[in-house]
Amino acid sequence: MKVAIIYSNHQSGNFNEQLLNRLKEQLLNDGHEFVIRDLYALDFNPVLRTSDFEKNAAGQPAEDIAKEQSFVRWADILLFIYPVWWGGMPAIVKGYIDRIFSWGFAYKSSGKGVYPLLSDKKAIVMSTMGQARADYEKGMFKAMNLVNVEGIFGFCGIQLAEELYFTSIHSASAEEREKYFAQGINVIRKIPAYSNS
Repeated sequence: MKVAIIYSNHQSGNFNEQLLNRLKEQLLNDGHEFVIRDLYALDFNPVLRTSDFEKNAAGQPAEDIAKEQSFVRWADILLFIYPVWWGGMPAIVKGYIDRIFSWGFAYKSSGKGVYPLLSDKKAIVMSTMGQARADYEKGMFKAMNLVNVEGIFGFCGIQLAEELYFTSIHSASAEEREKYFAQGINVIRKIPAYSNS
């Protein structure tokens, strides 16, 4: 299958990058095609402007938007890897969604309401956070899941196939990190099953 990895972390050598490298190795071993869209390395502009709306409405999206949309169009699976900041995705990831998942590409509207255009896609989200799992189980996980499942991916018709949260990442031991890596790799190994679900 074809996987577009939307990766976001401002530092090198961190857990997210280590996870990315492990997942790349597994994707290669399993014979999947993939591309990596490293948003910081790309210096991706996350700000959605009036000119973007106008160009999208005219069917002539800005060059950077059109390029990223080509990767989304190509992929069967969108794999997002990012740290959780303030209870959600970093601005650069949210801006990617704002600009790339645009009207006419990810969804459309008619007299009968909004309808999705990316129903042939599935998404996997792997995110890291500094606090303990118990802190997020008080309601934060539920809120983040609702935003991702219904507010973003579901709105475009994308099925959220997996969502992994790696908690206490700054204090996690080497053994705990290896368990996290194993969880991510297990998700990659399950990818062939997504084509039938």
